[in-house]
Amino acid sequence: MNNKILQSWIIIGASVLISIACLSSIPLLKVDSSTDAFIPEHAPVVKTNENIEAKFGSLDSIVVSLYAPSTMLTNQNLAILSDLTDSIATLPGVKQASSVTNLDHMQRSADGMTVIPLYDGNIEDLQNRIDSWPSFYEGTFLSTDRKVASILIQTKSGYDAELLLSGIRQQLLPVTGLESSILGLPVVNEEIQTSILSDLAILAPIVGIMILVVLFLFLRRIEAVFLSLVPLIFGSSLTLGIMAWTGITFTMATMLVPVLLLIVGSAYTIHIFSHFYESYDGSDMEGTLTRVVKTNTYPIIGSAATTAFGFLAQLSSPLGPFRTFGFLSFLGVGASALSALFLLPALIRVVYTIRKPHVKTQVQKGQSWLIRSTLAVTNRWGIVVIALAVFIIVVALPLSYRAVQKGTNMLDFFRPSSSLVQDSKRYNDSMEGSFSLSVMITPPSNEKVLNPKVLKTLEQAINRIEKDPSVGGTQSILPFIKRMNQMLGPVEGEQIQKTEDAPVFDFFSDAPLASQTDEPQAAQQSYQGGEGLYEIPSDPAKYGLSNEEELSNLIAQYLLLYSSSLDAFIDDPLQPESTLFTILLKKSETQNLGKLSSLIPTLFPQDWKVEIGGGEAVSLSLSDLVTKSQIISLFSSLLAVWILVILTLRSVKLATLALLPCLCA
Repeated sequence: MNNKILQSWIIIGASVLISIACLSSIPLLKVDSSTDAFIPEHAPVVKTNENIEAKFGSLDSIVVSLYAPSTMLTNQNLAILSDLTDSIATLPGVKQASSVTNLDHMQRSADGMTVIPLYDGNIEDLQNRIDSWPSFYEGTFLSTDRKVASILIQTKSGYDAELLLSGIRQQLLPVTGLESSILGLPVVNEEIQTSILSDLAILAPIVGIMILVVLFLFLRRIEAVFLSLVPLIFGSSLTLGIMAWTGITFTMATMLVPVLLLIVGSAYTIHIFSHFYESYDGSDMEGTLTRVVKTNTYPIIGSAATTAFGFLAQLSSPLGPFRTFGFLSFLGVGASALSALFLLPALIRVVYTIRKPHVKTQVQKGQSWLIRSTLAVTNRWGIVVIALAVFIIVVALPLSYRAVQKGTNMLDFFRPSSSLVQDSKRYNDSMEGSFSLSVMITPPSNEKVLNPKVLKTLEQAINRIEKDPSVGGTQSILPFIKRMNQMLGPVEGEQIQKTEDAPVFDFFSDAPLASQTDEPQAAQQSYQGGEGLYEIPSDPAKYGLSNEEELSNLIAQYLLLYSSSLDAFIDDPLQPESTLFTILLKKSETQNLGKLSSLIPTLFPQDWKVEIGGGEAVSLSLSDLVTKSQIISLFSSLLAVWILVILTLRSVKLATLALLPCLCA
């Protein structure tokens, strides 16, 4: 065995061992399918979400829905819903699980109001209670046709999404007779994470088969086709190994790198094999191989350099996964080029020493026809072709920007026929929506959140927002205040008589209304709880009060009477500094999200702090960042290629001409 053959076996053996080690490290890959992986830590939306979560907890919500053929309001179905709600509430990471079976209901009583269970085993009472407050229950917990019931799950900060979703699915397994679905951003992220690896497992073989077909069409030798795959697999597996060993996260961007290297690297192997077969005459295989490698080293390195540095220009992107994608592609292209110059010749040397290749020197007619046609067009119409290219770049390309649609709706990543898309559509058709924006409002320090003017401003803003066709509904503190006022406020058309001393509302005494002085009996009788208006108290005189400060205290005492927690809407039960409301959306289109995000701040005074967060806010921010990233990366790549071609060809003119095909593409 001569030295050349020995060196070739060493190169092949080392490459095989490295590839096996890299492929075996795939289980170590860290997969992150969420949009959070793309958003920079310093992005405003990240800071906003942190501020909101510091006051109101996790913004990730999960919806479990049950679908009945006719109605959910049967003893059997409600028993299933109740058991499921209780069991989900005990799962790790769940802050609260709410459904019609465990909600509290505000109802009229002799003293004005009482809080009772919404469902106490009597379906007729349940139906009547829902009908008495449909705006709160319908569309959120129960569909108007009563066929769909939902469990709204609030998660704890730092919860394990994978563990929680697995626990929910375990709880759903025993459910029979009802269809079910699980929706929410954590579900979408989990589905994407599962699809990333499965898609890669499917996509890589498909790309490999297509490359095999193309290589065979060009090389016409089956052994050349399979030998070409070895360097390609080596380059792709090396990249996966680097990701696994260095802890680089496997995202929706970096998953493309291994497949991309299969495509890019095949060009380098075609260079080597095509020149080898053209030069080999059947006599001196080693000499022919040496000349072919020497002849192609400079073109392959030059081609790989422009490709690699074009990818490396992604380092200018503001998005971390795109920068990682560019760097890994840079390393992978370099590895593919080197494997074509070292590993592929070693394979050719070893295989063709054992089995001499057949000599095929004739040029196929199809190839010569293609070459003649190309030369004829460029020689005769070259100026026209260049002029057309310049027109496309200078005129058509800028005009086409207006038609570009940008967006990061996560459901668009899936086929319309997928179960996740179908479940979302089915839920959105029956309920208020599975997508959401969270808006935190903080008035100036001299204005209380529970001040009637503040609440009326919030009410007007929500009414305007709900007119948007993409909005299914909103969740806020307002329905609770209005319901309390309906239970405890004065009768429509009447008002509480005001005494010389300001009245004191004490809802914890036996009397519904007491004053600091002896109030005339007639005045007390004019207040009849349970027949008030469903509104925000805004007229002090109507409630026997002197000013809005006393109305604010009245509203605070309203909320104290409600035994259930309201920390999802206000950050303090007595003197909240901020309030949170959630906009439920039936569609998560970037255009609609952009309009809403621009509209919301204009609905409040300029000195109020308005912060918009949640998963859909992240998607909107990501859409803008992706657009910005692509523009920056595109021009950075073109500049990198232009400089490299100048250094390679020593000509600014030729480098500029070389950019025309890139720009047209």
